[in-house]
Amino acid sequence: MLTGTAITLSVAFLLATLVLSDSMRGRAASDIAEAMAGTDAVVQGASLGEPGGGPGDPVRSVQRSLDPDITERVDAVDGVEGAASQWVGFAKLVVDGSPVGTGTASDVGRNWVDDSALNPFQLASGRPPSEVGEIVVDRSLANDAGLAPGDAVEVLTATGMHDATITGTATFAQAEAAPLQRTVLLPDSAVSSWLDAAAPTEVLVDIAEDAVRAEALGRLSAVSDADVVDGPDYIQAMQDDATSPLQFLNVFLLAFAVVATLIGMTIIFNTFALTVARRPRESGLLRAIGAERRQVLGQVVIEAAFIGTIATLVGLVCGVAGVGALRWVVGLTGVSLLTGPPIVSPTSIAIAATVGIGATILSAWIPARRAAATPPIEALRESAAEPRVVGRARTVIGLVLAAAAIAGAAVAVVSSSPMWLALAVAIIPALVLCGPAIVTAAARWSAPAARRVAGVSGSIAAGNLAASPRRSASTALALMLGTAMVTLFAIFQSSLTSGVGTDVREGLQADLVVTSATPDFSTIDPTLADRMAERSEVDAVTALSKAEGVVEGKAEAVGGIDPTALPTMFDLNPVAGDLADLSAGGVAVVGDDPTVLGGTLEIEFERSTLEAPIVAVVERSTGGFEAPLYFVDAATLDDAVGRQLDAMVFVDLADGAAADAQEDLRALVRDSPGSFLETREEHLANSGSDIAAFGNFIDGMLILASFIALLGVANTTALAINERSSEIGLLRAVGASRRELRRIVRLEVTLLSFVAASIGIAVAAGFGWVMIDVAGGTEIPSVAIPWPRLALTLVVAVAAGVVAAAWPAFQVSRKPVLELVSGGR
Repeated sequence: MLTGTAITLSVAFLLATLVLSDSMRGRAASDIAEAMAGTDAVVQGASLGEPGGGPGDPVRSVQRSLDPDITERVDAVDGVEGAASQWVGFAKLVVDGSPVGTGTASDVGRNWVDDSALNPFQLASGRPPSEVGEIVVDRSLANDAGLAPGDAVEVLTATGMHDATITGTATFAQAEAAPLQRTVLLPDSAVSSWLDAAAPTEVLVDIAEDAVRAEALGRLSAVSDADVVDGPDYIQAMQDDATSPLQFLNVFLLAFAVVATLIGMTIIFNTFALTVARRPRESGLLRAIGAERRQVLGQVVIEAAFIGTIATLVGLVCGVAGVGALRWVVGLTGVSLLTGPPIVSPTSIAIAATVGIGATILSAWIPARRAAATPPIEALRESAAEPRVVGRARTVIGLVLAAAAIAGAAVAVVSSSPMWLALAVAIIPALVLCGPAIVTAAARWSAPAARRVAGVSGSIAAGNLAASPRRSASTALALMLGTAMVTLFAIFQSSLTSGVGTDVREGLQADLVVTSATPDFSTIDPTLADRMAERSEVDAVTALSKAEGVVEGKAEAVGGIDPTALPTMFDLNPVAGDLADLSAGGVAVVGDDPTVLGGTLEIEFERSTLEAPIVAVVERSTGGFEAPLYFVDAATLDDAVGRQLDAMVFVDLADGAAADAQEDLRALVRDSPGSFLETREEHLANSGSDIAAFGNFIDGMLILASFIALLGVANTTALAINERSSEIGLLRAVGASRRELRRIVRLEVTLLSFVAASIGIAVAAGFGWVMIDVAGGTEIPSVAIPWPRLALTLVVAVAAGVVAAAWPAFQVSRKPVLELVSGGR
C-alpha cells in the first residue's frame, strides 16, 4: 500500500503538472484563435528592434506608429472586404477610489470595434459604448469588481483620470477575458483624449472571399511602409505573447514533477529491495525445484508491473482531479491564465502512465536481479539479500564523478562558461554511488556522540545505519533530493530578490516614495508631484517617467528625470560625466565603462527617434526589473513620446516636519488612484517583493514534493523494522523497554535525516552558487545565501523525518516479544 501510494502520488503530480501546463498554453491559444478567426491580415507599425532580454523586458519589440489615415487607405485596397482601426493603450479601472486588479494581468484599453467579424470581443450583456464616458469591460473584470451595466466608475489612462459609465460586459470569444489582460473597451471618440493616440496601433483586415489572398496581401504591403502580417501568423504571434511569460512556470512545474518521480523511484526501489530480502526462502525453494533465474526475475517484475499498473491508474484519476489544487498553488504567484476547464490530452495521460509503470518496473529490476542471482543454498539459509559490504569499485567511481563535477563547476566559474555546468550535474550520480560509503562513515563518526547523548540506544541506532548502508543511502536519497530542491530555490529566490533590490538599498535617499500600482505600467497622475510639492511639510519632490525605446536593436526602458533634483533623492553613483548635462539634451547610460562618454546614442521610440550625446555614465538605476538602463531629461522624453503618467515620485520631507505629515500625504496619494505611498524603510523592504509571490509558489510545490519524500522515509523505516524484527525481539528479550525501542528508531531516523539534509543543503548551495555566479546575468549580479532559512530547512527536515518514523516506531514497540523473535511469522 505504501509503495502504491508513492507511485500514485508521483503519477498524480506528474499528470497534474502536464495537464496544467497544456491547459495554460492550450486555453490561451484556443481563445486567441477563436477570437481572431475573422481577421485575415493585420497592418501594424514596422518593428524597431528585438525584445529585451531580462525578466521584466517586453515580450514583443517596439513598433513605429502608423499614419493617421492608414485605415481609410487599407479599406480602399482591392480585395479588402473591411478594415477596422485598433487602438491599444493603458487603462486601469478604478472603483470607489481603489484600482481594480492585481497579479500578472496587464491593464489594457482598446476601442470597441463595430465590425463584428473583426471584433475579438463579443458583447455578453448591455450595449456597446457610443459616447465619450461610456465603456465596456471584460466579464472577468466586471465579476472581480462586482460591476454591472449602469454602474459609475473611473478609468485611469495615460492622460489622467476619467469618469465613466459601464454600458456592457464582453467576453474574449468564449473566455471571460483575454489571456493575461484586463480590458476596458472605449468608443472611437474617446481614443484620442483617453489613450493619447493620434493613430491606430494596428488595422484589422477582412479579405473578401473571392479575392486571391496572396495578391491582396501584396497590395496591402504597397499601401505604406508598415508591416502586413498574415492572419495565421498574427494569431501565432499573439499566442506566443500570451504564453511566453509563463514558460518559466512550466519549467519549474516539470522540474518538481521530475524530482517527485525520482523520489518515488527510490521508494519503490527500497520497498522491493526489502520485500525481496524478506522472502529468500521462497526464492530459494523455487530455485531448488528447478525454477530458472529468468522465472524468479519475471515473478518480481510482474509483481512490480501489477502494483505499478494499479497505482498508476489511481494516480491518473487523482492527477486529473488534482489539477484544481495545483492551479491554486500556481495562483499563489498571482498568475491566473487558465480561463476554462483543464485540457486533458491523451499524450499527457500516456506520458504519466508510461512513467508510472516504467519507473516501477525499472526500480524493481535491480532487487529482482539480485533475488534471481541468489544461489538456492544461500537463499534457503534466509540470509539477507542486501550485501553488507559496499564494493570499493562503486565508491571509487562515485569519487571520480564527484571530482569531475567539482572540476566542471570550477572551470565554469573561472571561464564564466555555462557549458561546463553540465559536467557539474555529475554530482547526482556521484552521491548515489558514494551514498553507502557516506552513510557508513557518518554512522561511525556519529556513534560516540550518539552514545554520549542517548547511551546504548544511540550506539545501536548508529550501528543500524552502518549495518545496512545501501538501504540507508537509498532512503537518504529521497530526503536529500527534497532538501536540495528547497535549498536551490531558496538561494535562487534570495539572490534574485537581493539583486533586484541592490540599487534601491544603496541609492535611495528620499524620505518617501510614491510607486505605481503595477510595475508593468506607469500609473501615477503626473499632477501628483506638483500637488505634493505645494505642501509645507515637503522640502522637495521629483518624478521618474519611463518609456520603451530601441537601443542598438534591442527594446530597453528609458527614464525621464530632473537631472538636478533626482540625484539629491536617489544616488545613481555617477562614474563619469555630469548628470546636469542631461538638460541640454544628453543621455546617461547605466554601466561601468567610462570610455563610452562623448559618444552618440540613437534611441528609437514609437513616434520619433532621439539622437543624443552620452554625457554621463552611472553605476546604478532606480531598482526593479523595469529599471531604466538609460536616462534623459524629463522634458526631452516628453518631446519624444508625449506626456506620460509617472512611474515613481521621490519625496524629501522638510526638516522638523510634524509626525502626522506622512498621514496627510498618504491621504493625498490615496485620492490619486494608481499610486501608493511608502516610507524609505517600507520601500527598501518591498524591493523585490514582486518575487514573493513566486516564493509562495515554490514553497507550495516543495510541500507537495517533500510529502512524497517523507512518505518514503516512513515506508522504508517500516520495512526496515520488519526486516530486523528478530533483532528487535532479542533486544526486548534482554530487557529493552518499548520506550527504548521507539527511541532507537527515532535516533536512527534522526541521524539519517541529518546526514541526508546536510548533504542535500551543501550540494545544492554549492551548485546554486556556481549556477548563479556563471549564468545569473545582470538580474542576479551576486549570490545571496539565506543562511537562516537553510538552517530552518535542516531543522524541519530532521523533525519531519522523525515524525514520519513515529508510527512505525510505535507499531514495533507494541508487538509481543515472541512474535518479533519469530520474525513476524
